[in-house]
Amino acid sequence: MDDTRFWLIRHGETQWNADRRLQGWRDIPLSPIGRRQARQLELYLRSASFDARVDHIVSSDLCRAYDTACAAAAHFGLPIERNADLRERSYGIYEGRDWTSMAQAMPHIDFRDPLQAIEQGESLQAFAQRVAHAFEALAERHPGRNVLVFSHGGVIDIAWRRASGLDLTAPRPAPILNTSINRFSIGAGRQWRMLDWGRVAHLDEEALDDVG
Repeated sequence: MDDTRFWLIRHGETQWNADRRLQGWRDIPLSPIGRRQARQLELYLRSASFDARVDHIVSSDLCRAYDTACAAAAHFGLPIERNADLRERSYGIYEGRDWTSMAQAMPHIDFRDPLQAIEQGESLQAFAQRVAHAFEALAERHPGRNVLVFSHGGVIDIAWRRASGLDLTAPRPAPILNTSINRFSIGAGRQWRMLDWGRVAHLDEEALDDVG
């Protein structure tokens, strides 16, 4: 199988990103800042600086990702496939809470523990398996093609780990910023390969860290 090349982009900012609230599967819309970031991303994708051919566009079905895709990639003239398997991790009963109060009130809940059970949600291990299967299925459907994907911070984290050959407990040295562009490929034997990570030069100011 020829390598499938992915441009994996995080959605624009939401108000819950700014408030550091856990979003998960909650369908939170883009904030005014997020919509501006999507327009900045569009300008970059239209420019001579982005010279890749785009063969297929796919997005998480959550509106913060899909609306970013529509704003930034409509000019390619391609349909945007909505794929629920590219959603953020489900945090179940914890969605809507802010990170700081959770860490203080529930120190027994460790979202970075791969086997930590999440009531009405997904363990990190189950989430990682879902994300890996989603990308490998796309690679099988589009061998040798260039695929533009709009998704979430947690999904990008899992892709980074797979492409880097790192496990779920390895520390990540840098945040995942809103509308950052991340490149990897999947080839024969489901071999993931890192190409380029964390591009944000198209933004005029830094976005927020990865809280979904």
